[in-house]
Amino acid sequence: MRDDRDELDEPATSPRRWLRFVVPLLIVVALGALAGIAVAAVIHMPRVDSLADFTPALITSLRDSEGGVFATYASERRIMLSEDEIPDVLRQAVLSAEDSNFFQHGGIDPEGVLRAALRNMAKGTRIGGSTLTMQLARKLYLTPEKTWRRKIEEALLTVEIEKNFTKQQILTLYCNLMYLGHGNYGMAAAARSYFGKSVGELTVPEAATLAGILQRPGSYSPYRRPDLVLKRRDYVLGRMLEEGYIDRATYEQAIASALELAPARADEAIGAYFAEDVRRYLEERYGTETLLQRGLQVHTTLDPRVQAAAEEALRYGLTRLDHRRGWRGPIRRLGEGEAPESVELPGWRGLVPEDGLWAQGIVLSSDGREARVRIGETIWTLDRDGVSWARKERVDDLLARGDVAWFRFETGEGENAETVLRLEQEPLLEGAVVVLDSATGAVRAMVGGWNFGRSQFNRASQAMRQTGSAFKPFVYGAALEMGYTPADTIFDAPVVFPGATVDASYSPRNFYRRYFGIVTLREALEHSYNVSAVKLASMVGLDRVIDFAHRAGITSDLPPYPSLALGVADLTPLELAGAYASIANQGIHMEPYLIDSVEDPAGNVLERHAPRAQKAMEPQIAYLLTHILEGVIDRGTGASAARLPLDLAGKTGTQDRFTDAWFAGFTPRLTIVAWVGYDEKKSIGYNMTGAEAALPIWKRVVEDGLAQGWIAEGETFAVPPGVTMIPVEAHTGLLPGSGATSVIDEAFLDGTQPTQQFDAHWARVMQLPWYQQRPFYLPKDGEAMPDDIDDWGPVRAAWAEKEARRGG
Repeated sequence: MRDDRDELDEPATSPRRWLRFVVPLLIVVALGALAGIAVAAVIHMPRVDSLADFTPALITSLRDSEGGVFATYASERRIMLSEDEIPDVLRQAVLSAEDSNFFQHGGIDPEGVLRAALRNMAKGTRIGGSTLTMQLARKLYLTPEKTWRRKIEEALLTVEIEKNFTKQQILTLYCNLMYLGHGNYGMAAAARSYFGKSVGELTVPEAATLAGILQRPGSYSPYRRPDLVLKRRDYVLGRMLEEGYIDRATYEQAIASALELAPARADEAIGAYFAEDVRRYLEERYGTETLLQRGLQVHTTLDPRVQAAAEEALRYGLTRLDHRRGWRGPIRRLGEGEAPESVELPGWRGLVPEDGLWAQGIVLSSDGREARVRIGETIWTLDRDGVSWARKERVDDLLARGDVAWFRFETGEGENAETVLRLEQEPLLEGAVVVLDSATGAVRAMVGGWNFGRSQFNRASQAMRQTGSAFKPFVYGAALEMGYTPADTIFDAPVVFPGATVDASYSPRNFYRRYFGIVTLREALEHSYNVSAVKLASMVGLDRVIDFAHRAGITSDLPPYPSLALGVADLTPLELAGAYASIANQGIHMEPYLIDSVEDPAGNVLERHAPRAQKAMEPQIAYLLTHILEGVIDRGTGASAARLPLDLAGKTGTQDRFTDAWFAGFTPRLTIVAWVGYDEKKSIGYNMTGAEAALPIWKRVVEDGLAQGWIAEGETFAVPPGVTMIPVEAHTGLLPGSGATSVIDEAFLDGTQPTQQFDAHWARVMQLPWYQQRPFYLPKDGEAMPDDIDDWGPVRAAWAEKEARRGG
């Protein structure tokens, strides 16, 4: 009889018998390993309560004088939000997209994990089941590697975070710390970057867009893959509808909306050169790490209205000068295989045509009368008026199919004004504009070149250029301090300053070698006579001229040569502006500055500007000099600005061979300096004087100020005590009498006004042929100056009186 038990017994070597022992052992080992990992994780797990003091990398913001942000610096572009700053629409979008049960679970959502697992099995996808808290734990403490150890650590950290923080605190941290692509960390930075808005201004579709990007910020780029972003946005909108956060009508309206992105960062539209100077200072003072990660709040002196006006004026002035040199051709021509109808150019994204805006365009076709130009999705017509400055009869002589060129939109006045297209090209010239508050030294605007993207070199604060005649006011200021008056006269005629050798001798020349004989100091400065300035500097003493200029605010070394009077010293536009501001500020020099205060993210003041003032000259001397410089605009080289309805004072500057053109001047409140030139030392062009090249830029800044209201019409210069205003004959500086036909009001220190009257003798002198023929020219070798004045007695008497008043 067979024993059934024997049939059931298995050999010792049977695989099934072996598994009975091995499988439990493996399970025990696995559980032990997992327990060991868990214990290790607990032992090495960071303290999550430190999140309360967690300081992420924050954006350093530069704010203008009105509190607006115009530039930012950060290793991670981030703007922190407080709990009450997260709007409901954004909170609902994030929860719908990432964790709809956030307020119900304790950090780990079993239902969500199961739902994700079922979807993965059904659709073959890899949808995660991580909650917001789990994502936050992974972001702050863990690596993205997909291992069991990391999963366990993540779960343990999640529980700890949920134990130590409220749901609202966790959601706020999540909205502040998560990455949303293109260098943007946190919802606030992403909203500002992609939509040019604060989070409180987001619409439903915009909030859904941001929430959708969270899943894969590297893939969901609104710029590179707008199709994927729209698809993901619509999914989030559907989830918001399912969760009851929006109704059907809102959903339909949001689904139908386009992805509208900001054309450029709203907080970095102006002031790039100004911001770069501030950045260099902050990095030197606080270090790179603090600048890029600690969220400094920097309050600057920049006035956005003044800055915008200065930038527009410089672009206008450089473009105007460049047009004179003619058309240089398109930027490039499309190559084979590049169809003008389909090629996309940089800068087209989000472009909205508006008056004055430049954009690159592609020529589709051209003939003698017009060209068809594609900019973005719009086809524009460019007619002959739009290319008139290029001085060509036919449009197709300038542009052909496939050409890429710059164009400018121009809109006429009125509500229904049409926008038309104008041909443009980037100027090769450079320039700079500085605007100071004369009374405080605050830099209200600084433009350092045509375009910061083309060149980061700040010509306003870094370029050392010869100022030409713009330096002359410091010569005349030193003379006024010595006792000279604006009505004193000087002989404007050729002179030689001997050197060690003949070749080393110096003989200054007037513009076009014209000379004007006996002239008042006022007339000599108003019309910028070179010989008069050099002679006056020699009479006063170069050491006194240098001392006066340094007291006014010039910090650079000044060479003690006669040519110093003609501006051979190298100065920056900012330096020259600070010195002119001393004259405008009644003789008090205020050191120019760009930063009012620097604060940390908590609002603690790290530094605050302390005004640095010094007395440069007596207020009476400052006013006399101001009054002469008013004459430069009223009657002299700056006369094109004479019709502006307020008191203005200033001086042109032109360097030899027209390499540098300047206009430096001031209103009763603001000092403005404009410079034009090439980066290398070469001629701007024939007759490109300060009046021709720089003054139009300066004038345009003032005109914009009058139009916008930041310069008040009718502003006047205050006359300080100790100054007397009396009428004088303009050409002699004498009291007006019979025969005086040109009379002006002149300013004198009390007791220095003239006593001699313009009479019949002076009238007769001014009728002499040599006087009437002014300007006269440099005489040839062997020729003598005219000497047909019948009676030199009154002339000698007038000079003797002035010499006695100056102490000999």
